[in-house]
Amino acid sequence: MTDSLFSPGDDRFSDGLAIHAARILLPVEGPVMENAAVVVFEGRVVDAGPAHEMRAKYMGTIHDHGDSIICPGLINAHCHLELSPLRWRLSPSGSFFQWVRTLVEAREQIQPSEWQGAVDQAVDELLKGGVVAIGDVGNLPVIPEMILHNWPFRGIFFQEIIAPRQHIAPEVPDTIDGTEQFGMALSAHAPYSVAPSHIKAIKLWDSIKGIPFSIHVAESEDEVIFLRKGTGALRELLEEKGHWPLDYALPCSSPVRYLESLGVLDSDTICVHCVHTDEEDLEILAKAGAHACLCPRSNMFLGVGSPDITAMLKKGINVAIGTDSLASNDRLSIFAEMSSLASICPDASPEEIFRAATLGGARALGLEQDLGSIRRGKAADILVVRSGPIPQKDALEFMVRTWADGPPECQILSRGAGVKVRKSHRRRIAGTA
Repeated sequence: MTDSLFSPGDDRFSDGLAIHAARILLPVEGPVMENAAVVVFEGRVVDAGPAHEMRAKYMGTIHDHGDSIICPGLINAHCHLELSPLRWRLSPSGSFFQWVRTLVEAREQIQPSEWQGAVDQAVDELLKGGVVAIGDVGNLPVIPEMILHNWPFRGIFFQEIIAPRQHIAPEVPDTIDGTEQFGMALSAHAPYSVAPSHIKAIKLWDSIKGIPFSIHVAESEDEVIFLRKGTGALRELLEEKGHWPLDYALPCSSPVRYLESLGVLDSDTICVHCVHTDEEDLEILAKAGAHACLCPRSNMFLGVGSPDITAMLKKGINVAIGTDSLASNDRLSIFAEMSSLASICPDASPEEIFRAATLGGARALGLEQDLGSIRRGKAADILVVRSGPIPQKDALEFMVRTWADGPPECQILSRGAGVKVRKSHRRRIAGTA
């Protein structure tokens, strides 16, 4: 080792510098490396490369992780943590909108005493599965209250708006405050549940704040039928809820073309699901620079079809991955989502799928300056995955295709130390046990 000093901008030594070495390094924005190391100082990546070079170049505490893979922390770009009490309570019905009816009824039955334990369990599951950032969507104050008290993730909370009538103003919280590491945005639920004037207003609010706009898009065939023809199960649901007739004309087009006509598709728009899209839809998303967030296990649970990640990637669309909620998924595992995508889209390479689970999600949430890849200056929220003595050529395959039944043994490294999974991350919610 060389004796030298470390200071900002100088690749040298500090008492707080740590060198994390492992068999495999997956930096995402660079080639897979064998026998490599990442150098971390004050919560930031200083350098990465062959382990022997990093050991010779820097003096600091060496953490040898052995037969493991070092990679960026995973990004869950779309989830609904407030629905965590509904784990195992809903079953596939074969009808998307029958599931929606059941969901509405089940959510009304959640007792205040259930929130804390269910959300704590969901947070623990995400951390154990290597997730460092989330895009969480909700209608209730449950998660916003938790965010202000020792919240373990970076990311965004999307306050979801449902407002199908133009002449009825949506209910919006008096204050929408986040933290330095976890922002707050408004979100339109879907093209069929939010009137066009409200969709444009929500997008404008997010744009002024400089934060992403998220919306469920083309999740089911019923959505496409309704927007094109004004018929089907979705119209029946709106009639049941007293929202029909609408006070605006339906677009008679696909969900994606409709959003394009409203002027809300751009590089700060996250289109969640995108299951029922055609080539023209994908060209529109690509031209706008919009992001597609895929939730394949939720789609399979609801029986709505599967997204075509290969077609999206060929069009140059940035793809992210989410789990959706425990009301339509049995786990909050990005590893399981990657495995499912690999199964339903065999033409997508492991590298493309892993990139979606890391850098793709970071870009969608506007976090790519800090997360999504291992590169000098980025946050040291990196992941160590126990792999055994696998060869370099099999590392991405191991990460993507192996974990349908549960995540591997892994540890998040933050500021050069392990993030411990705790049973209570925040203060108690008002009114809960």
